Amino acid sequence: MFGNMGSEARSAMLRDSLRILGRRRRLLLIPWAAIVVIGLLIAFLQPAVYESSVVLMLESPPPQPDGTGAFNAGAQVDLMSEQARRATFLRNVITASGIRTDPATRAWALRYASRYPGSGENQDVEAFLNDFLREAIDIARGKGSTFRVQVTDPDRVRARKLAEAVANQFVLSSRATQVEEFEKIQQFSAGQEQVFGARLAESEGRLEAFRRSLHPATVVGTAVHEGNVRWARTMLQQAQLEADDLGRRESALRKQLAGRLSDKDLDALTGGPASDIIDEVVTLQRQLASTTLRDSASSTLAGLRLSVVRKQDNLSTFFNIGAKKALPTLPQSARDLVVYCCMAQADLAGVEARRDWLDQQVARYEHAVAMTPDQASQLQRLNQEVETNRKIHDAYAKQSSEAQISQAFESGRLSGRFAILEHAKWPRWPARPNRPFILLIAILGGGLIGAGIVIVTEHHDESVKNPQEVESLLGLSVMGTLPRVGEMESRRRRPGPFANVFGAAREQKDIGLLQRLKGENPLASEFRRVALKLARTRGRPLPHTLAVTSATRGEGKSTTAAGLAITLARELRQNVLVVDFDLRNPGLHRALGLPSSSWGLAQILAERNFDERFVRTTSLPHLDFLPAGRSDRPVDELIEGERVEWFVREAESRYPIVILDCAANLVAPDALLIGRAVEGVLFVVMAGSTVRKAAENGVRVQVDWRDNIVGVLINDAGEVMRQGYGPDTAGDSHRRDVLAGGGS
Repeated sequence: MFGNMGSEARSAMLRDSLRILGRRRRLLLIPWAAIVVIGLLIAFLQPAVYESSVVLMLESPPPQPDGTGAFNAGAQVDLMSEQARRATFLRNVITASGIRTDPATRAWALRYASRYPGSGENQDVEAFLNDFLREAIDIARGKGSTFRVQVTDPDRVRARKLAEAVANQFVLSSRATQVEEFEKIQQFSAGQEQVFGARLAESEGRLEAFRRSLHPATVVGTAVHEGNVRWARTMLQQAQLEADDLGRRESALRKQLAGRLSDKDLDALTGGPASDIIDEVVTLQRQLASTTLRDSASSTLAGLRLSVVRKQDNLSTFFNIGAKKALPTLPQSARDLVVYCCMAQADLAGVEARRDWLDQQVARYEHAVAMTPDQASQLQRLNQEVETNRKIHDAYAKQSSEAQISQAFESGRLSGRFAILEHAKWPRWPARPNRPFILLIAILGGGLIGAGIVIVTEHHDESVKNPQEVESLLGLSVMGTLPRVGEMESRRRRPGPFANVFGAAREQKDIGLLQRLKGENPLASEFRRVALKLARTRGRPLPHTLAVTSATRGEGKSTTAAGLAITLARELRQNVLVVDFDLRNPGLHRALGLPSSSWGLAQILAERNFDERFVRTTSLPHLDFLPAGRSDRPVDELIEGERVEWFVREAESRYPIVILDCAANLVAPDALLIGRAVEGVLFVVMAGSTVRKAAENGVRVQVDWRDNIVGVLINDAGEVMRQGYGPDTAGDSHRRDVLAGGGS
């Protein structure tokens, strides 16, 4: 739309827009300021949150189970995020960072600890910190095999400590992830066995009771006896399950290595010194089974288990070193698979040795028990029942744990080993809230909302705005368009609580139109144009008595009366009397820049005696001023038809021109009575303020009393219109002749 407009049209539209914004600046500035204040409150009252991050690099990312060698960074991020939510991981982070014992952190945590009912402050603090860290830690993928660990915290020092502690915990736990996952799944499997083994335990109990009834004595030559035979069979079953799982794992790893490595190479790694360590593991597994069978609460069991773990660690180290030396051409991912396969083979040998030993001991016990044919038949039936229940139990146990064990194995392989690439830095600025952005949005949003309110208000504004609209609405000619002047501002100001104390001093400071209209300025020129048009109205001479009124208060009628009186006195050089006939709210003295007076028109009307001592001269020759004065009698009693007509006749007999400033005609009937007694009435409206309906009603009621309205004068025109209404084409001498001799 603006592209087709000329530069002058665009400039005019821009000036009009700025003029509207200036005129309605309160509607613009109030919401603007309110939104900016709200933005400041949001920006500076909202608690600051700091961010600190550490960059981790996954050294030698492990291959995928499919053997493609592709690294799945998304899966690694999910695994790390899940790990960061675990209670064990968070507890280690809290311990490593030392925030649990920090006084400031404890005080901060205890403020919110009421939501965590616990047994003491330490438990409440730890529960709160765990929940806080679950939300504060964020894992993001970086370039290649790097990952960003970010921690948000209201305290910048604590944010850096926590970021370092989280990163260090990932580094420490990356080597033990697989073992941790297997322990978790082992606990899960044990729980499932308890659930699904109820029927098996019941049938085994009946079988054992039958056997105890046959042979109460201990069988010689075996570690199994009637007191532990049930436990021995359970251990044998567990060993068989472990052997089956390890066998499947070894087969899967051998398939992944197919084409890369031969069975001879694997045998070379597991032979020689490694076979000696494997034999030691086999021996330890047998001892572990024997000790467990004899006394499951023995203190020797812990030492044996520790010895098994140490031998397995030695084997892992030995296989890693041997793979690097024997297979230097293979990539690291393939060598890792070789090590996994060798470890699975060694673990399988140990578990099979434990299983075979237990099977041998149980077989000896059963062989040593002598039974009759009937007893043998019953024993066989009970054994069959036990085996059937065991198969059902094994099926459920396998179904519930096989997929989980496989997932744990793959998750352990995904964990890899981490190294810190970039350490945490001190956060210099809060990450949230973004105060500059909030302030910018508040400033821009407040300006847009304020401008929108101005546009909507302007669109629905029912006030008069230009001379063409006034003439079309009221059917009267526009005498002139006055710009805004300071006297109008002071006239519309409401008196404050100290108005009586400082009123006199304020009135002395008002410059008034007597001083403002001395020189050449737009206001003086416009008043001269109004006076010239009054002399030409309807072909009649200038009215000798002229009342100035408006529809409502605050439309500048007093300023208009004062300015017109000053202009006529200066231009005609004839005596002019300007009367403050607004006894209800006198203000003409302020427009003239004169002090108020308690004596004036009110006393003249009350006594019906035109005492010229009440008339005050001004600094301008030929201009006299009659203030409103004050009287104890009601205004409605002073302003009545006969008194008003008497006063107008008395004033007209003494002065060639009399200007009367009246009250608004929709507020009080004073202007209607005065308008009937004078020759002409000048109606004042204010651009952008006077409502069309009010102006229309004000003119109608005035005309109903007497049709002598000479025209309309528009105040505050500079706030709404770009220029005055009509050019000033008359010269000073011609204007003086027209005003003195009537219209031409």
